[in-house]
Amino acid sequence: MDISLENREIAGGLHAQTPVADLHLDLPGELLFRHRCGVYNIIRTAYLPLWKKAGIALVGASVYVEDTCLPENGLRNALLQILALKEELRDLEGEVHLIRCRADLDRAYAGESIGILLYLEGLDFLGVDTGLLELLSELGVMGASLAWSRQNLLAYGCCRAAKHYEIRGKLTEEGIRAIGTMEKLHMFLDISHLNDEGTEEVLTEAEIPILATHSNARAVYFHYRNLTDGQIDLLSDRGGIIGLNGCSLLVGADRGGGLELLTRHGMYLTERAGAEHVCLGLDLCRRYELARRELGEEADAGWDILTGYGELALLTAAFLEAGMSQEKLRKLLGLNAFAFLRRILP
Repeated sequence: MDISLENREIAGGLHAQTPVADLHLDLPGELLFRHRCGVYNIIRTAYLPLWKKAGIALVGASVYVEDTCLPENGLRNALLQILALKEELRDLEGEVHLIRCRADLDRAYAGESIGILLYLEGLDFLGVDTGLLELLSELGVMGASLAWSRQNLLAYGCCRAAKHYEIRGKLTEEGIRAIGTMEKLHMFLDISHLNDEGTEEVLTEAEIPILATHSNARAVYFHYRNLTDGQIDLLSDRGGIIGLNGCSLLVGADRGGGLELLTRHGMYLTERAGAEHVCLGLDLCRRYELARRELGEEADAGWDILTGYGELALLTAAFLEAGMSQEKLRKLLGLNAFAFLRRILP
């Protein structure tokens, strides 16, 4: 995709002026992998310089538990991931902080310190013991998805990114109770990995704040991990937001043209949902997979369209090239995420 020098310069200015938010990064898992390899201070050395360069003010840090840890070691692994994150944050006081309330969010928005929004990518590791959500809330967990792309005792996940098939099934009674517990704890519900029936059930029946942290548009690329027009409409009607996902398997860019196709998803979501309902949920997995490989575990080569946060301004420039206004871009880059979280945080 050809991008003019003028739009690259404008993009740089937008990142300097806008509090940028990425609502999905598997950061706690990567930290745990690297700590087990004896490598520490990952946020300070590998992330902080790039976050500052890209104008990042908020990062959604998701706790994702690998299949190999389930079921016996799932809860232990989730807690160890949270511990790894907290260990790194202790050495970053005044530079990076955990978001637990609106005051914490406002610090990030004002640029005083980068905010980390901790949430759970699937509740498989809880089984039906969803009362443990109260303890996780006390640790700083602010939201969760009921399921990753696999079935558990609460709900059905959709198919995995490398697969293309429909998974049917509604929430279980335990899943409905879990949402009730989350609502009492002022948590949000993430639907990015939920199957279609479960997604439509919560969008039409649940009263909890809902968002899709890292999903694209099924109308642009047909994949069951992407949202249908009907789901987009329901989510935007109830004030939710959708995080644009940079995984090539969900963008439909397995044969190239990734940046242009990712831009097309963002343009479509903005038009369909409205400019106030789209944000970033980039799902940058390259570093996570490299960390797994360093531990000797099987890992994917990485499917990220962007090599990292250092290329984020390039995506912004691509949106400018495609005709998106600077006003809409500032909303997508971060203003929408902050507005949504400001409405729902205690």
